[in-house]
Amino acid sequence: MPQAASAIAVSVTGIEKSFGPTRALAGADLDVAPGEVVALMGANGAGKSTLVKILSGSYTPDAGTIMLDGRAVAFASPSAAKAAGIATVHQATDQAGAPGLTVAENLVLDELCSPGGRFL
Repeated sequence: MPQAASAIAVSVTGIEKSFGPTRALAGADLDVAPGEVVALMGANGAGKSTLVKILSGSYTPDAGTIMLDGRAVAFASPSAAKAAGIATVHQATDQAGAPGLTVAENLVLDELCSPGGRFL
């Protein structure tokens, strides 16, 4: 059941991305409510990383719309996405994060150090 527009923090509609002849995303849709935890799951090559890289400004979509708090956005870089409140926390099996902090504290550590930031 679709959620009301005011209850959506991030809405992705019809996102497409190709790399040469390889189509990585063919009309991806995603709605995320404030405070909601979302897992992107799928087989290798399903487009999960591509969608995250588009949301975080590393890739530009070939088509589709990204809405953030009800406004259409287009990120030219990861720093532009971060300024809007979207950043990627990369999985790193060879790093333990900051010793003495919880998993949640490690996830928001960058935002805590960035004045005016928000954790989405």
